[in-house]
Amino acid sequence: MQAPLILVIDDNTTTRKVVEGHLAQAGYRVVLASDADRGIELAKSMQPDVILLDHQLPGITGDQVCRRLLDEEVCARIPVIVCSAMRGRAFARYAEFPNVVDQIPKPFTAELLKSGVANALHTGAMVIQAQLTGSTMPEQLGEGDEVSLQGFSAIFPLRAVIHFLTNGQHQGRLTVETGKDRLRFALASGRIQAVYSATVSPERLEAFLPPDLASLAPLLALTMSEQQDAQTSGLVKLLEKSLADPKKLRALLRFQSAVLTYWALTGEPGEFTFLTGGALPPMFQAFPLHLSLPALAVEGVRRCVPPGESASWGDVVFVARMAPGSNPDRTGLSTVAQKVLVALDGSHDLESIARDGALGLEDVAVLTRGLELAGMVERRVPGTAILVVDNDAETLRVVDEALTAERLCTDYKVARDRVGAQLLLRRGRFDIVLMDVDGPEQEKFYGELRAQAPARTRFVGFTKSQEEVDLIRLDTLGLDGIIERPATVEAITATLKHFVEVEKLTKVS
Repeated sequence: MQAPLILVIDDNTTTRKVVEGHLAQAGYRVVLASDADRGIELAKSMQPDVILLDHQLPGITGDQVCRRLLDEEVCARIPVIVCSAMRGRAFARYAEFPNVVDQIPKPFTAELLKSGVANALHTGAMVIQAQLTGSTMPEQLGEGDEVSLQGFSAIFPLRAVIHFLTNGQHQGRLTVETGKDRLRFALASGRIQAVYSATVSPERLEAFLPPDLASLAPLLALTMSEQQDAQTSGLVKLLEKSLADPKKLRALLRFQSAVLTYWALTGEPGEFTFLTGGALPPMFQAFPLHLSLPALAVEGVRRCVPPGESASWGDVVFVARMAPGSNPDRTGLSTVAQKVLVALDGSHDLESIARDGALGLEDVAVLTRGLELAGMVERRVPGTAILVVDNDAETLRVVDEALTAERLCTDYKVARDRVGAQLLLRRGRFDIVLMDVDGPEQEKFYGELRAQAPARTRFVGFTKSQEEVDLIRLDTLGLDGIIERPATVEAITATLKHFVEVEKLTKVS
């Protein structure tokens, strides 16, 4: 993860150099601008984490710069620290600007500069949100709470952290940093009860609102807040009384939580902290979620992933990664989602699961991606699966010796009769089929299996005949390869190595 980027807008060359030296020594990345136009241009293109802004610039003052930043959507929520030698006379101008989170008088010490930047990075987004919405800020972060767990999601994946906390019935608030966002999960009774954020604007969520919830968009400013004052509590009580059917409001809270959960699971790694205690935001106190991570992850994929993006997943194979005897929480998962979860056994691709379950491929792909984000399934490592259709004991022994010694496949099965072979082909997907093709009955059976198997499956026939006329006849069957009996380890190995390499190249392309 890259160090925070600080944009310094100051017309004094010495000041720029001094600030750059102090901040670089503290581990920050620094970019410099000597005038307002260049500074705003860099803010738009580079999206710094904090802007250090001089009050008096050529032809313009810092408050005018702040107003221009607020007018740019991509810059409006970047925390700004104002610096000025005029102190009180200058600082009074910035009271109305929600993007100004701190003011540092000139001349400043290195310690004051670095502590101001560190504080803006830590609380700037919350200060801006509070000033935009009129919500209150805590007098002391974490006041009254105990830090029970903290770490970095690049090392401890978020899904694993949430599973640990919910499985252990821990109650509190998990705060997750991803990029410039700080997302918060409220946990209790082994479930996720709320997901909200003081740094995400309601407008960002509105872009994903389904049509049936569009009328409730103004409420997002309330549902995203954790403000606990009397006015907010009164508004929540009024909503409870005035709603004849609260299902729509519950759907809005679930939508919000699902989208934020998806962003948390797919965003860039960052720090996380779990604090015990703390009350739910007022809206969630009235309508707690009581949902599992898989349920929110699945809905998050459905809301955030553009339609059609998962259409190419038809041949991908997934397998459940649940430990034997475990009972993962599926609260909130639909019946269809649970049906798909059971079908993800590592032998069927998504297209087969969709077809067998009379479901749309995109629906199956969305459900599976959500389960993957929640850590309930994983993609099967591409490999080669081989089916051997033969009842000759010596041939089977030689095949087993070749496959075991050379490790030419990740999975191989043996069928000694027609019924067993057809059943295995129905249940799984094989890359190569080795089978007896001597005689009219075997040739006919080969035709049936060829028609049943996917087009990319390779068929290799065992044959006793070495006559040219018989080899020509076998060639007309469309076999991909022939191994003469009695089969040897060397012949089987050489033939399969060729097709295994071809299969790897096909899968890569």
